[in-house]
Amino acid sequence: MDRRSLLADERGTLFKEAETRVALVYPSPYRAAMSSLGYQQIYRTLHGMHGVAADRAMQDVPKTLEHDMPIGSYPLLAYSVAYELEIGGVVETLDRAGIPALTADRDNRHPLVIGGGPLTFSNPAPMMPFFDVVIMGEGEELIVELLDICRDNGFVRDRVWAALEGKPGYYLPSHGEKVPHVAAVDDALLPARSVIATPNTELSDMFMTEAARGCSRGCTYCVMRRSTNGGMRIVPREHIIAGIPAGTRRVGLVGAAVTDHPDITAIVHDVVAGGREVGISSLRADKLTDELVRLLAKGGYRTLTVAADGASERMRRVVERSTQAKHLIRSAEFAAVHRLHT
Repeated sequence: MDRRSLLADERGTLFKEAETRVALVYPSPYRAAMSSLGYQQIYRTLHGMHGVAADRAMQDVPKTLEHDMPIGSYPLLAYSVAYELEIGGVVETLDRAGIPALTADRDNRHPLVIGGGPLTFSNPAPMMPFFDVVIMGEGEELIVELLDICRDNGFVRDRVWAALEGKPGYYLPSHGEKVPHVAAVDDALLPARSVIATPNTELSDMFMTEAARGCSRGCTYCVMRRSTNGGMRIVPREHIIAGIPAGTRRVGLVGAAVTDHPDITAIVHDVVAGGREVGISSLRADKLTDELVRLLAKGGYRTLTVAADGASERMRRVVERSTQAKHLIRSAEFAAVHRLHT
């Protein structure tokens, strides 16, 4: 679809006149970008800054949606990278804009290229050669600080590097193999919430909101285990419900272990009672109850999916996965009662 059609189908798009405009670039197609809660949260954060606006671009939308401008015309490009293969999309979008992909090949004639996103939690090393600055971990506060520093220093790369040296949460090329700790934002900034709803996305017309950030569990294979950024940080039920815009038809509750929220059944009840459909990003078999599954079915669920993550209980104990066979059997029974596929 062309940019005009994409914009026409969106609800909640932010338009703002500002002295400083930056390009917020997603290195995958539009359908994936607008399903990314982190990408939408940074979009909201940048627009909330005085004198700053963010224009979006994606792998399949080479000029910005809001102003139809090439990304090379902006003083700063901010990328959100979810996993390693998206680095190919970073290189593609930079190359298409005539910007050298490697930071070592760029100078002050080129925009500053900033990276962040989920990959900084798990494997940031592949990002390092391509970005002038990498924001490590949760970015809502650091992106504001970084934009202020960039504006104060005229978006001149060497001056920005000098101003950032020694500040926590940023990786700079001068750091070599020394990687900073990932940042955690103040809990008062939670939850992340959708800004834009659109049918042209993997999660069609769904309003997404965090139920919690982080996880209380210790699964050894997971990036978001309890040792990451203080474990699970709960968003109060009333904050979640109050943040859902009027007229929303579909609500997605996002988090690493949403069903570990102590008020999850009440939250789903509140969503469904408003005549909305509900989606949950992570269902844990040991947390399902008959009432919760009933509400999920009422809220549009047709299939119930839970994961064992191990063929035997012994294997699950090795990886600190607490799911037992009885939990899986009970989940299947709940699904059968409420006529869901498993």
